[in-house]
Amino acid sequence: MSEICKLISVTNQKGGVGKTTTALNLGAALAASGKRVLLVDNDPQGNLTAALGFTQAEQKYTLANLLLAAIDYPEDLELHLKRAVLHTENGPDLIPANRRLADAAARLQVMQLSQYNAVGDAERSCEKVMDSLLAPLRTDYDYIIIDCGLKQELLTVNALAASHYCIIPVQAHFLASEGIPEVLELVRSVQAKFNPNLKIAGILLTMYQSRPQLCRSVRESVGDIYGEHRPGIILAAMLTFAGMVFLWKRRPTTQ
Repeated sequence: MSEICKLISVTNQKGGVGKTTTALNLGAALAASGKRVLLVDNDPQGNLTAALGFTQAEQKYTLANLLLAAIDYPEDLELHLKRAVLHTENGPDLIPANRRLADAAARLQVMQLSQYNAVGDAERSCEKVMDSLLAPLRTDYDYIIIDCGLKQELLTVNALAASHYCIIPVQAHFLASEGIPEVLELVRSVQAKFNPNLKIAGILLTMYQSRPQLCRSVRESVGDIYGEHRPGIILAAMLTFAGMVFLWKRRPTTQ
């Protein structure tokens, strides 16, 4: 029997910190080691989709379709899941995204304001929609990695509510710690309200260079504030750049 599928969200409310690069390369590395990996593009900008070689606007079936199906016609969700998952050759699979995901986020907001959610229908909680739509896929993969966007808070909450772990990428520059308190507060809120099993896998310094004094100072500063003295937070560094390290071919799929 295979191990339980692990869901990991990559999130930070600051832009340009390497969220997509982190999700992409982590997924590729796990796939290269023989793991079954699904990447989920949870950002209306669709950067992860583009990085895997797919044109966002051309994708007929995306995460938006899955969210809307899970909300409005869950009996059809299985059909949409089969259509939405794109396959790559020798690499991770992908649930793509494009600008239509913003419409799905708006639908989640409407759901949040609706009466049935106000009275506490846990099965219809707007924050748990992604958890429900990913549930059928957990037996097919060893890892599901969710690349979160910036401003769509309900989408990020959904990702965290569905995840076992989250990774917080932080660019190694003098404003590195900006945004970390907000992310930690959001994680604590999700833990308290929707997912008590959510853990912070670590704070990841991206675009890190071992020699420059500034990078070393940033590492020490972030470590002093958010390091080993705070249980459950691990500080690591990724020696990379804002690009794709692992390369693979997309595999044609029929929709």
